[in-house]
Amino acid sequence: MAEETLRTRRKKPSALPGIMSLALVMFMLGLLGFSVLGFQGLSRSLVEGSSLDIYFRDSIPDAEVQAFETRIKKEKWLRKSHLVSREEGLKQMGDRYDDDFMQYVEASELPLSMEVYFVAEFATPDQIARTARKLETDPLVDDVVYQKNLVEAVDKNVRRIQWILAGLVVLFTFIAIGLINSSTRLSIFANRFIIKSMQLVGATNAFILRPFLLKFARYALLAIPIAAALLVGLLYGLHFFWKEFATIEEFAAFIPWQKAAVVFGCIGIFGILLAVVSAWFSTRKYLRSKIENLY
Repeated sequence: MAEETLRTRRKKPSALPGIMSLALVMFMLGLLGFSVLGFQGLSRSLVEGSSLDIYFRDSIPDAEVQAFETRIKKEKWLRKSHLVSREEGLKQMGDRYDDDFMQYVEASELPLSMEVYFVAEFATPDQIARTARKLETDPLVDDVVYQKNLVEAVDKNVRRIQWILAGLVVLFTFIAIGLINSSTRLSIFANRFIIKSMQLVGATNAFILRPFLLKFARYALLAIPIAAALLVGLLYGLHFFWKEFATIEEFAAFIPWQKAAVVFGCIGIFGILLAVVSAWFSTRKYLRSKIENLY
């Protein structure tokens, strides 16, 4: 009796392959989703880091410049502004030029200036150019300077990578559907004789389907924390063991945990639904099959 029980236990299909396959697919989708979030944060940081420099006329008193700054802060495109005094401007020039040149420059000769930074949604080349032209018409302003080539290059590269990531999301989604469907079908295939036997003794289709659907839903639920642990370990823990992966930590800093939780929650729901739907179609296939077609 003990040998028979042991033999039966050995023949029982293992749940580990199904759980791990679902976990790896969710890990793959989660890694792609986190990459999209991280790139969005990185591109936003790059775009918002480009400043537009406003230089005021020499005869303008400091009080009017401060009033100008107060007025600018009401604009919806403004993320932050920084008023550069003559002394600070002199210090910034000292960091850029050598001492021989700086000995001929005095703080009183430098104009007041202001650095303004755009909200990412308004930091497009066209919006920045329109804003620069509008500011140049102000009687207090002498000149407006910004790195046009840099802004255009950043905007172009951001758009290009966004299209690439969108294509990868679509591609990886189809791959995930195929992998989860194949894994589920293989597991159902191993139970095809049990399905047909239950049908032959009079079990209804709903009675046969229920345990398989619940089993694969349970597999997906068990796969979610495994995939989450792999993602967290890769993005936030790997650099503790290999210092060469410090770049991953810097990239992960651009991933807001609130959005990351929402993205992975959606991936988990997607995995559960896909596993259940795949199990339903695969089981229905063998319910409709004839006995001779099972071999």
